[in-house]
Amino acid sequence: MPFDQALRLTSILLASASFIGLMVGTGLPEWLAALTGMALIVVLLRSVGISSVDHLVMRVPISATGWNLVVIGGFLGFWVDLLWVSEELLPAGIHFLMLLMVIKLFNLKFRRDYLHLYAISLVAILASGSLTTDLWFFPIFTLYLLAGVWTLLLFQLTKSSEATGSFTIPRTIPHDAQDGFDRVTPHLFWIGNGLAIGAFLMTLVIFFTIPRLSAGFYQKGVGENLRTSGFSDTVNLGAIGPIKRAPSIVMRVELSGRPLRNGGPLYIRGVSFDRYDGKAWTNRLSHRRSLREETAGTFVLRGKRSTVSLQSGETIQQKILLEPLDTPVLFAAPFVESVSGPFPNLLSDVTGSVYLPFPSASRIEYTVVSRSTPLVPADFSSEAGLYPESFASYFLQIPHESERVGALARELTHATRGAYEKVNAIQIYLTHNYRYSLDAPLAEQDHPLEEFLFTRKTGYCEHYATAMVILLRMVGIPARLVTGFLATEWNEYGNYYVVRQQDAHAWVEVHLPHSGWIPMDPTPPILEGAGDGNPAWTVLGRVLDNVRLQWNRFFVQYSAADQFAVVQELKAGSTSVRNKALDSMTSLVSAFTAILGGIITQDVSRVRIGFLGKTFGSVLIGLAVLLWLGMRQPWAGRSPGEKRSRQDQAMANLYGRMLTYLSRQGIAKPTAMAPIEFVGIIRARWSAANAHVASITGLYCQARFGHIPLTQEELQRANDDLHRLMSLQKL
Repeated sequence: MPFDQALRLTSILLASASFIGLMVGTGLPEWLAALTGMALIVVLLRSVGISSVDHLVMRVPISATGWNLVVIGGFLGFWVDLLWVSEELLPAGIHFLMLLMVIKLFNLKFRRDYLHLYAISLVAILASGSLTTDLWFFPIFTLYLLAGVWTLLLFQLTKSSEATGSFTIPRTIPHDAQDGFDRVTPHLFWIGNGLAIGAFLMTLVIFFTIPRLSAGFYQKGVGENLRTSGFSDTVNLGAIGPIKRAPSIVMRVELSGRPLRNGGPLYIRGVSFDRYDGKAWTNRLSHRRSLREETAGTFVLRGKRSTVSLQSGETIQQKILLEPLDTPVLFAAPFVESVSGPFPNLLSDVTGSVYLPFPSASRIEYTVVSRSTPLVPADFSSEAGLYPESFASYFLQIPHESERVGALARELTHATRGAYEKVNAIQIYLTHNYRYSLDAPLAEQDHPLEEFLFTRKTGYCEHYATAMVILLRMVGIPARLVTGFLATEWNEYGNYYVVRQQDAHAWVEVHLPHSGWIPMDPTPPILEGAGDGNPAWTVLGRVLDNVRLQWNRFFVQYSAADQFAVVQELKAGSTSVRNKALDSMTSLVSAFTAILGGIITQDVSRVRIGFLGKTFGSVLIGLAVLLWLGMRQPWAGRSPGEKRSRQDQAMANLYGRMLTYLSRQGIAKPTAMAPIEFVGIIRARWSAANAHVASITGLYCQARFGHIPLTQEELQRANDDLHRLMSLQKL
């Protein structure tokens, strides 16, 4: 492939990579994405020599003045977008940038046009990288880097073919018009790829050695945070139901310092509520105070908990990667004792909920140490204690409900002796006599609790938790409603929980005299259909999710503090660094090695043949294609120096020396011009040299295109003509 054509193709590829990054990362308007995509496809087809596309474009010629008017119109549109449409500088600027890219793609005539396109692509890929932290940016950036290295290399190589400062690139390249002195040979192909790999490795070195800030000028969220419900000071009964239909990932929770839970459920606490008015819950204890920072980045909660709970409760250490939400709540297993993370400040209320100063617009990774509350045996037989008025006013408050609710509470607990037996009786009743369903519009009722208990007898977690809290309070047992998430999706390839919006949950915390606050869940388990979904896709989804987690940990969340730790390790010794590097690489690739075991244990007929056949079949086909490309090297075309006799090679050298001499005399041969056409140029501009140039060109074409071997006499005649030509001086 000639340098000029390769330069045009790599330039289009460079622009395409930056466009894909913006389209996937920022969500360009559909019309703009379609316009830019079509422009890239059209110029690509023209570059590879599709004449029908070229003729179609040439039917709609636009003069330089017309393109200038388009630029002016785009600039005016930028201000309209900024002031009335997007109303933000960054989206409006990106839209204008894509319009400039479209205009420049159809005006690649001079070297400065290519430089303008490179500048636009660079700004676009920088904006794309600043606006996203997702894994998909890695292959896009790799493609951009590869295209960028080749583009800069070819741009420099084609500099010598610049005749009069114009550097016009042809739209199509005739196969018979290539003289073979400026082609992408296999040797150059591997050199360029080696340079790209070297640039990539240098980028990694810079990434891990130069400190960087956690935010920049471009780093601003374009979309809204994930919508949540049930984590404000007031929650209407029935608000969590719509959220439970959304599968978006909210967080990932790793457990450390304890045995794995074998995929068992994990309650992740958010906010608690104390007052119910018959339709909505309110948190009257939402006053927040700043937490004390015990060490740098570690905040400690000093809640009032019993000595027994502190001594015998189970410690749970979690590492949580939280997606950007529309709530400032920090989630963790109950009950939080300390939080560590990149926080300037944290807040908490008296119920043990932890808050950020404001909702985060980016992912947060933090570590939490929680301690569960054990059930003390003394509470199995003791009655409900006497509570001070200040405590009872919050957790024994009862709305104006009918006597039917109170009668039901007394009926369920009349045969019990202690507080715990009363709690257990109410929980068993709700779990075994009602049906779980998300299709229960109980929030629209005047008395949704009565409607749930006595009429519909179907609902979701909020209704069960509300019913249990009110029934307990009616028999003198303090209780409160808690909202959070119930994690059940265990990723065995990364050893962490995947928590989704549909895992939003509400449960109950009961206060017992000796134990303190004890979590209880009256919601019956959801019956999941056996064999739902393709197990192969489930396995693949978990593997890819683990890769995303590692991407965020080793790249997105890799901060200046992590870099400083690496430097310290390097100073301490190389053994520790080597071990940690091996551990990191193992964690990155372990999922792909573990997938075989996970797939083979699945049903053979559905997974092994289907999934393994498609996956490994695709891999084998890809390897076969790469092997064929390496052996045949189709990009090199018919290399002029390949399988050529000594006479042919000597003739090509003579022709090249002639072109070099003519270029020094001010008559350079354009790359895409046919040799015979160039003879006509010599005839018109330097008639004295015409005979010698025509003789050398005729012999060159005979050997190069006619494949007729040259005799020794013909080579000598071409050499004599070259010497006579070089003795001439152009006037």
